[in-house]
Amino acid sequence: MNKKADLTGVIFLVVSIAIFAIFLLIVGYTIPVITDSVKDRIGIDADINNSLDASANVARNTLPTLWLIMFGGLMLGLFATSYFIPTHPIFVPIFIFLLVISIVIAIPISNAYEELSKNTLLSEAAAEQGLIGFLMINLPYIAFIVGLISLVITFAKPDGGNQVALG
Repeated sequence: MNKKADLTGVIFLVVSIAIFAIFLLIVGYTIPVITDSVKDRIGIDADINNSLDASANVARNTLPTLWLIMFGGLMLGLFATSYFIPTHPIFVPIFIFLLVISIVIAIPISNAYEELSKNTLLSEAAAEQGLIGFLMINLPYIAFIVGLISLVITFAKPDGGNQVALG
C-alpha cells in the first residue's frame, strides 16, 4: 500500500463550495433579470410566461438546494476518505499545516463573497440565498471545524491510525 492520507481534501472542499456559491449568486441575479426582460419582449402567451417563471424559480430555489447537497456530499466524502485512507501519525504536522493553508485560502474567499453579496445588484439574490451566505461568510470557521473533524477521523482510528508501514 502506497497510499497516504488525503490531506488536501479540506482545500478542495473550500474551493469547490466557494466557486459554486459565487456562481449561484451571479445566476440568482441574472436569471430573474433575463426572465423579466424576455417576458417583456416575447411573453405574449401564458405558456411562455409560465415556462419563464419556472426557470426563474429553479434559479431561486432549486440551485441553492443543490449547493447544500453538494456541500453535505463533499463533507461526507471527505469524512469517508479520512477514515478509509491508511495513514501514519507522522503525517499529523503536515495535515495541520495544510489545514492552516485551507483556512488562509478560505479567508479571502469568504471576504470576496461578502463583498459580492453587498453589491447593490447582487444583494437581493444574496438575501434569497440566506443559508449559503451565512456559510460562505463563516467559511474560515467551517474549514477549521471540518478540517479538525477530518484530522480526528484520520488519525484516531481504532488501530491508532498506524495502517501504513514506513520504510
